[in-house]
Amino acid sequence: MSWEMDLLFFLGGCLAGIVNTLAGNGSAITVSLLLFGGLDGAVANATNRVGVILQTFTSITSVRPSARKRYLLHRGKGLILPTLLGSFAGGWLGSQVSADGMEWSLAIVMVGMLVTLFWKPEAWGGPSEVLRRLRPWQSALLFFAIGFYGGYIQMGIGILMLSVLVLADRWSLRDANVIKLLMALVLALPAGILYIQSGLVEWRPGLILALGSMLGAWIGGRYIVRIPKAQPYVQWILVAVVVFGAAQSIYKAMT
Repeated sequence: MSWEMDLLFFLGGCLAGIVNTLAGNGSAITVSLLLFGGLDGAVANATNRVGVILQTFTSITSVRPSARKRYLLHRGKGLILPTLLGSFAGGWLGSQVSADGMEWSLAIVMVGMLVTLFWKPEAWGGPSEVLRRLRPWQSALLFFAIGFYGGYIQMGIGILMLSVLVLADRWSLRDANVIKLLMALVLALPAGILYIQSGLVEWRPGLILALGSMLGAWIGGRYIVRIPKAQPYVQWILVAVVVFGAAQSIYKAMT
């Protein structure tokens, strides 16, 4: 792999980290770059997990402790087992599916993501309700499904978690984001281990993207969030990347 492609991966990782800070769905950028770099869909999906694990771990360790956050993490513990089981199941399927099958899966997910990019989760206002709307078994079932999806594809997993926690279980967006961080780490680890054991991970581009993503997340959190009206521009960049990535996936699957 050339140094030019290494540089592109690093810069793309930075952009993905910034996008994750402001709008989420940064995996659409990293997976699209891996496809552009010549990896097939199955390898690109597996290699993307390196950055996901490192960035998620960095995010959760950067959370400032407080009594409220400790309470939220404690409430989230009941979702760990179903999320783990779902992630194992989805990761196993993702490690077994053919390159063509994964490329079609990526294309379908990216087309679906175009709809979610115009959702505005920051508008899901309101404080956390005292009583949860979902029964424990309902939350467990939903997070098993989320774990399965995340183990298989990963892209768009944040918006799915927030939809359940905010819209269905009536947590505030701020509280839901704390629980989401814990569940994202729980989801990322088992699927990532399965992909590594399957031999699908390409370490060089995966680590370069991961380093870029962590730097981008730091830049986004420290500087970009202070720029007025930055998020709409990031959103349109992400729309363009998703369209490009979907086209790549379809082309690779058909050739």
